[in-house]
Amino acid sequence: MKIRNSILVFSVLTLCIGSSVYAQDPLDDVLGDFDETKTPTDPITPVQYEEPSNWTISGSLSFSAAYDYAQNKPSAGESDKRGLSRARPKATLKVKGDLSDTFDRPMRFLGEINAAHDLAYNIKGRDDYNTTVRNSFERDINLGELYLSGELTDGLELTVGRQTIVWGTSDNLRVVDLINPLDRRELGMVDIEDVRIPLDMARVDYITGPWTATALAIPHIRFNKLAPSYSAYDSQNGAAPSQVVPSDGINNAEFAASLRGNFSGWDLSLHAANVYDDAGAKKTVNGKTKIHHPRITMVGASTAVAMGNFLVKGEAAHLSGLETFGLQNQDFDRSDILAGVDYTGLTDATVSFEIANRHLHNWQADLRGEGLKKNSQEYAVRFAGDYLHDRLHVTALTTRISPLTKGGGFSRASAEYDLADALSVTGGVTVYHSGSRQPFKGLGNNDRLFLEIKKSF
Repeated sequence: MKIRNSILVFSVLTLCIGSSVYAQDPLDDVLGDFDETKTPTDPITPVQYEEPSNWTISGSLSFSAAYDYAQNKPSAGESDKRGLSRARPKATLKVKGDLSDTFDRPMRFLGEINAAHDLAYNIKGRDDYNTTVRNSFERDINLGELYLSGELTDGLELTVGRQTIVWGTSDNLRVVDLINPLDRRELGMVDIEDVRIPLDMARVDYITGPWTATALAIPHIRFNKLAPSYSAYDSQNGAAPSQVVPSDGINNAEFAASLRGNFSGWDLSLHAANVYDDAGAKKTVNGKTKIHHPRITMVGASTAVAMGNFLVKGEAAHLSGLETFGLQNQDFDRSDILAGVDYTGLTDATVSFEIANRHLHNWQADLRGEGLKKNSQEYAVRFAGDYLHDRLHVTALTTRISPLTKGGGFSRASAEYDLADALSVTGGVTVYHSGSRQPFKGLGNNDRLFLEIKKSF
């Protein structure tokens, strides 16, 4: 008992002595020796910070091949379209630049170019192909978008150069989307978003709140690129007449405007345009039949509304000034309407359906010979899914024009697999449904397998 009491007394005395020693600076017990100056054992290397570049360069290198397995044996004097139809290396380059440091307001630059050379003509024999076919496909150098865009004042932006304008909500069919022509030389092989042809134009955008107002002036006149005569996709077997293309310049410039509003869960766009008809119509002048492109006027609207797992889409347009071959020197009006829905409720997949009806006003029975109907429908069904931790991308698309089982169309299925970062391989098949109406009349033998390997940088 005496020993225990002695230990207790000794502990109390120790605490009291310790308190008196450190009473002058109570923070020392907390801070310890943090106030001591120490020399680090290893030298500290300053962090090197590099300013991000105002310019970025990207692009891709690819090789694509196609094999036509449904072509018939050629007649005497015709080229053999069976077998290998494409062996095409392609290089794409894109340059983006931020010039805001040079100017007082935001300014940016974008330029794209791609070049391809199809080796299939050398492999199969160049002399076996029509000159127009080789000229169209063998060497293909295209200047993509090339523009300079800058902010003039708060909310007001000017863009000048080669541009692509996408109107509407549809991913597969066109109603209000008529600014840029399409490359239709190989119909159905790629989506609409990859075949728009850029045009030189001046574009002004004004943004206020949820609204964006846009005005376009387009002095660069170009029309759809069609399959060259005697190619696999030439449904007229070389009988297509030449086109009359108005000269470039302000006197023939096309004009368009839109007003777009983006709101919570939905959007609305209004459109107006005075442009040339990209499709055109045959017209006989002085005994010569050529494809003329009349000046047409379009007013339209489009909207998209999100409803849970559904995205409901709609477009409507009224066109005036259209012409036909059967009744020359007579203008026609047409009203187009589109309805569509995307469903995203599937696991890692989306299904969409779209239907468009085109109503030709003042329709007459004489127009049947051109395949023109009073009401014509187009249908599109698409499936897109991502699997294997987003490394496998599956897409299937089928389109038809009325009558549903006889009008014609195509179906395409493909699978893209990411072998590594920025390296992918894609394979698939496109099947054509020959029908009674253009542009699918006589295209049923063009079924093909395709393969592409692509490295992006």
